[in-house]
Amino acid sequence: MGGNPWHYFTPYQRDINEALQNLREQEFRMGRYGFDYWFNQMSTNMQIGVTLNQSNRPANELIEQYGSVHEAIEALLDQSMPDGTQSILDMTHVSNQPEDFAVCPLSEHEIREILQTTQPTRELIESLLLGEEAIDNWQPFEMFWDSIDRGTGRYIVLYQEGEPTEIFFAGYSFD
Repeated sequence: MGGNPWHYFTPYQRDINEALQNLREQEFRMGRYGFDYWFNQMSTNMQIGVTLNQSNRPANELIEQYGSVHEAIEALLDQSMPDGTQSILDMTHVSNQPEDFAVCPLSEHEIREILQTTQPTRELIESLLLGEEAIDNWQPFEMFWDSIDRGTGRYIVLYQEGEPTEIFFAGYSFD
């Protein structure tokens, strides 16, 4: 198999690690992780009439069993290896450079080279890295996604009218 891509937008916070941890908790509580969830999302997007049964236990059961959200997520990560959770839950921290289980920023140079700006917007990310325009204008798409290894993630601070408004997290599952 290969690593599966994932991406998220979350409100901007100056502390990127805090934003990451808040997003991880949100996705955990909503049950948006695991291969079944990923496959069901992909089959819906591609209009395939097949779904898998969600095999994940509800978050509240895991929290009760392990005593805290943090411990429940850690246990879930241990149980899901070597493939990972196919989600942001696999990213445990922020790093200055690519490493397993971490998100790291794109450098200003990379942002300028890939997106042709130093203050990208959500609309730009959606069109060049996620949307149908990426098919016609494949170079930014390819440059960005090729900068990410399996089991790692990247992030970009997004702007609106010169002010940071969101953080875009993207990465690949381990397998």
